[in-house]
Amino acid sequence: MRAVTIKEAKAHLNELVDAATRGEQVVLMRGSKHVAALVPITADELELTTHLTDAQAQRLLARLAEERKGGTSRVFDSAEQAVRFLAEPKKPGHRKRH
Repeated sequence: MRAVTIKEAKAHLNELVDAATRGEQVVLMRGSKHVAALVPITADELELTTHLTDAQAQRLLARLAEERKGGTSRVFDSAEQAVRFLAEPKKPGHRKRH
């Protein structure tokens, strides 16, 4: 494993990306704390996931339950539909079924 400061990483980014691509673990540090890692990804792995804390997940589930109860949740048949919906400007009082 290679651990470098963010300042060092800025100066040697191409080299570090090459190392990660070869499978070497590259960890970025802020002071003495590990804060991030460079890892190789394939085209199949391109969709990066967001990690929720337990508290964030609980709040999300509670909000989803409220939306279902209130009839304000939305269901989409595809990710593309959801993306189009999210890109639409919000209009007050406008509720279109998707």
